This record gives sequence, C-alpha cells and structure tokens, in this order.
Amino acid sequence: MCGLVGILAGRQPKRRLKDMEALTDVFTMMLLLSEHRGPHATGVAWVKRDGSMSVAKEPLPARQFVQSGAFINWLLGVDREITYLMGHTRWPSRGSVRNAEENHPLSCAPPILVTHNGTLVDHLHHAARLGLTRTTHVDSELLARIAQRHAGAEGIDLDAVITDLDPLDGSMSLALVATSHPERIILLKGNMPLEVRIHPRTRVLLYASEARILDRAIGCDTGWEPCPLAYGEGMIINTQAWTLHRVPFTFAGLQTAAGQSYTGA
Repeated sequence: MCGLVGILAGRQPKRRLKDMEALTDVFTMMLLLSEHRGPHATGVAWVKRDGSMSVAKEPLPARQFVQSGAFINWLLGVDREITYLMGHTRWPSRGSVRNAEENHPLSCAPPILVTHNGTLVDHLHHAARLGLTRTTHVDSELLARIAQRHAGAEGIDLDAVITDLDPLDGSMSLALVATSHPERIILLKGNMPLEVRIHPRTRVLLYASEARILDRAIGCDTGWEPCPLAYGEGMIINTQAWTLHRVPFTFAGLQTAAGQSYTGA
C-alpha cells in the first residue's frame, strides 16, 4: 500500500498568502499522517495556473522528508497561483526507492504527474501490448505512460485513459494532472481507498487514502463536507470553474475485487 494526499485550490480572489500557508500546513500534516502507508519514500509536487510545476522526492519517511532541504526549497515556490498540491508516501512493491524516477509523483513529457496506490499485475505485458516506452522497473510507470499517451494540448483524454485501464489486473487508485491544463485534476478510485473532503466557501478540496488522515489534518476547522467516491468512480475537478464531474470506470482488478467483496487497504 501507499498513501495518496492532495489539496486542490479553486480560484479565489480573496485568498491571501497566509491562507496558502495554512493550506501547506494541512498538506504537510497529511503527509506526516500518511507515513505508515509508505515509510520508504516521500514525494510532492505543485502545479500553478500557468502550467509551471515543481517536484521534490526523497527516499525518506515523511517525518524526515518534511525537514529536508528538498522539501523546504519546494515550499518556497508555493503561492496564490497554486492549483494543486500533490503528495505520496511510498511502500514499494517493485523498483527501488533509491531511484528517484521510481518514486512518486511520477512525471512524463508532455508534462503529466501521476501518483498511484496499488500494485499492477503483468505490467510489462500491458506496456508491450500498448507499445509504451519504459525506463524504470516500477509498475506504476504503466499508468504514467498511459496518461502520457493520451495527453496533449487539450489535457488528458480521460475516456481514452479509461479504455486503456480496462484490461489491467491488480489494484489501483490514482491522481493525475497534465500541466497543459493545470486547472483540471483527475482522481480515480479503483479498488483502493480514497477519501475526499470539500470546503465550498473557500473552494478547497482535500483527498487522502484514509478518512482519519483528513479528519486529523483538518482538526477543528469548520465548513468541511464529505464528498464520497465509490469504488470504480472517478472525479474530474476543474479548479478554474470550480466544478466536479463524476465518471464511472472499471478494470479487470476491480471486477475481481468485487467478486471477492474486496474493500481496499
């Protein structure tokens, strides 16, 4: 298992720099609370409205990562132009945490970012079947290459991505974004947990792999509402228009899990 965390910030003219600092505090807390899901490596990324992005990741548990120079330098780039803060704590099933390219967030050009919780079966077979280039040993690269395959000037073609996901076996929930459309973030909840909270007034959305991570990070702050995602359901969040669109999707591993009353981990 691994830990997915993220903050999506909708356009809000009244959002001040200190409001962003408060959000980064929540984000940092979510990383720390996710360490038990992946203590072997931690990674983060931010994306801004102009499509610029920055990634920082180290083979460190979250409690050490948030004190590292890599994370502190990454924080210096966070400002009111941020649309998305993406985080991941890794428990490797394949590949080495010593290879930065195998730690999340995974990135490919044209610039896309992907984080994945789960394990894919026969990932090498599916990469070859789809004619996808591979440069690492980590199974999650298959998902990044699929997103890359369907990313362009118009962003990520989610329908095409879902078609490519259909024959995949194993487990997954994932988050993805293309910097060509930095306002459009995609969350897919397969057969691994993914919990969402939304603050309608401030136009902020949080997600994590466990509800208790969100609840503890939010603390006594009010105005947050649950935004449930079903297994086999995706959500497209447009931070510019502040709209949420739900889409169904399936894949071989989800169908197998359903037959076994699987509830994720």
